[in-house]
Amino acid sequence: MRAVVILMLVATAARAARADRSALVGSQACGACHPKELAAWQATAHARAALPGAAPKRCYACHGTGDAPAGAAYWAEVGCEACHGAGAAYAPDDVMRDLPLARALGLRDTKTPASRAAICDTCHRAITRLVPIDLSKPAHPIKP
Repeated sequence: MRAVVILMLVATAARAARADRSALVGSQACGACHPKELAAWQATAHARAALPGAAPKRCYACHGTGDAPAGAAYWAEVGCEACHGAGAAYAPDDVMRDLPLARALGLRDTKTPASRAAICDTCHRAITRLVPIDLSKPAHPIKP
């Protein structure tokens, strides 16, 4: 039975790699289980990264969460999944409790400065001239 579940999860992960709408759950869904993280994120510029109405599609690669610039940006914010990866495959509670499995299904590691650099540099350094960021600290530290 476990082998069948693992095969189903791997198939879901392969679909999640495309980052189409079915692979994404949205920041509000993440916040249902991670309310402190959602509140901390909501206080950041990432949550307010919306663009004016007629912005070029390519801009949503950094200013949105979804499949941009190749496809649609489903949220005009730098939401949870913009950094942590499309969540449909790893969002179920039992999967999230198994960190190696969640990572195998697409949850991106953001615990270390090196892992944050690999994710953050895509927008903060490689594409734009944004103010340099301090990768020694998380993008939205959680307050106790």
